[in-house]
Amino acid sequence: MRLGLDFGTTNSAVAIYDGETLHPIITDPTNDNVYVMPSLLYLDRQLQVTVGAEAANIYLKDETGRKVKWRQREAGEFEVTVASFEGDPIEYVQNVNVLVDEGANGRLLQSVKTALFNERYEGTQIFGRFYRVDNLIAIILKNLKNAAERQLNTSINQIVLGRPVQFSHKPLADSRAEAILLKAAHLAGFTDVTFQLEPVGVTHLLHRSTPQRSTTLVFDFGGGTLDLTIARVGGEVAPEILAIGGAIIGGDDLDRRIMESLLPHFGAGDDSVLPPEMVDRLRAWQTMPELSQPMHLERIRNLRKYSADPTPYLALEELVTHNLGFKLFKEIERVKKQLSIENSVLFEFHQGAINIEQVITRRKFEKMINTEVQDIRDGIYAILRKANLKPSDIDMVLRTGGSSLVPVFRELLATIFAPDKLHDIDPLVSVVGGFAVNAFDLDRYRKPRKRNPNKIITHIYSQSERTYPVYRTQIGEQCYTDRNFKINRIPSTLNNLPAIRMVNLDKEADSDDFLRFTLTQPARVYIVYEGTVKKLPNWLKRFSPQNVHLEVDDDFALISRKMHVYARQFPAGEVILGGNMAQGYEGDVIINYIIIVEPLSQIPHA
Repeated sequence: MRLGLDFGTTNSAVAIYDGETLHPIITDPTNDNVYVMPSLLYLDRQLQVTVGAEAANIYLKDETGRKVKWRQREAGEFEVTVASFEGDPIEYVQNVNVLVDEGANGRLLQSVKTALFNERYEGTQIFGRFYRVDNLIAIILKNLKNAAERQLNTSINQIVLGRPVQFSHKPLADSRAEAILLKAAHLAGFTDVTFQLEPVGVTHLLHRSTPQRSTTLVFDFGGGTLDLTIARVGGEVAPEILAIGGAIIGGDDLDRRIMESLLPHFGAGDDSVLPPEMVDRLRAWQTMPELSQPMHLERIRNLRKYSADPTPYLALEELVTHNLGFKLFKEIERVKKQLSIENSVLFEFHQGAINIEQVITRRKFEKMINTEVQDIRDGIYAILRKANLKPSDIDMVLRTGGSSLVPVFRELLATIFAPDKLHDIDPLVSVVGGFAVNAFDLDRYRKPRKRNPNKIITHIYSQSERTYPVYRTQIGEQCYTDRNFKINRIPSTLNNLPAIRMVNLDKEADSDDFLRFTLTQPARVYIVYEGTVKKLPNWLKRFSPQNVHLEVDDDFALISRKMHVYARQFPAGEVILGGNMAQGYEGDVIINYIIIVEPLSQIPHA
């Protein structure tokens, strides 16, 4: 049994399709919509985790209004290296102290998915423990898995898992984000993961309910991204994807625009004397409490003391010292939603020194988000050009995702396409429903994969005469026969492929024909090589670099080694590879290279 799973920036859901009916899974009984679980995590000081709507409830109850209490704590000793005028660098050990909010009962994590868009972000420290991004996402996925298994009364380890069209414009960063998501699914207990682009998932659901063939634009606007897809769907023929596009713009960006309109209430308007770095921290509730740190708080109190009107600085101090940011953004979210059905909404927030009553009109809100509207307009015309189509060629525009309900975006679509072409699909089930249909089709039509990799790779011989066995690549698999290095993160394109388990003792081999093996069919051979090397061995230069990385953990899992990936296609027959340190190589390597093989039905002509 294979589930469809939508891990969203704001909400997450799972569903199953039986060939006739879509069955959503009850994932959060405490939520207004029990079939949707808010993508929220709350960790208390004992590191007990609460997920979903209850996480927000606990945070609002235990954290809102409390005093923020900063204390200096030792973070430990760190080795520091600095340049020296005399040539050799100077190395010394320095004690590092950090500011910690001792008043916090717990930590709320919202929009965890957006961490995947930051190629430098690895995780966060929570009450003395470091959580990697994949660990945090795994908690949410595990809760969804448990909910499905309880309702369906069976163990489930197969999913179609959604991902945005782009995590990043950089291919390497995009691949890294998907590898993190794959690792999270593995940690959650899913052993068979198929990725599907989120807007493509919607087309599978639409295809089932469209009797006539039509050209459709899917406008999927969620909390973190806008995904666009043009596809031909319906009838007896399978869906045909014509173009995929989008933008890294989401509902969270619209919330920030409303917050920017409220900045004058906190002394941060156009004529603000607050430095830009302080104003930036007011644009997100997560960073607001940082302004209560001594260096910032002193500035706020001086402004309050010497200002002709101290009211906004009193409000600012109240906001940042009593942890009110999340509650404020809940009111922002309420107003944003109400503006989709009303022309004006009263924004109200009263807490201590903060007293805001401000009418926000739909017209004013639309001016706030004008930049996003223009970017989305440009994105729509870009995908039309990519598909070589005009607006009149589109038979239907399907709107989905919570942010697609904002009237200005509906009006934008109506000005580009005829209004009668616009249709809606439930934004809370459309994507996950598409993944569930896709999962059903995979189970129905997918041919069983040959599980024995030895049928593809045979007759392995090394000059060292050591044994090189064959295995399949998976997270947690050991890469070497003689070292406990294991795969930590792997691109989905390389996951579950046949591989040769190398001998690390042979890492210093310098022959150009060190390793030989036979392919029983044409294949693409991947060499995963140490990322810190200065120059590749000559034999490896005939392979093409790939925009992906593979990471392995060392024996003690203290660090992850990032390995570069190179590929070359071979016909069936003998393959000869050089040693790790063969001619042309320069640099330092700690471990031997890794070999992964992707069987091909045929090799393209040169």
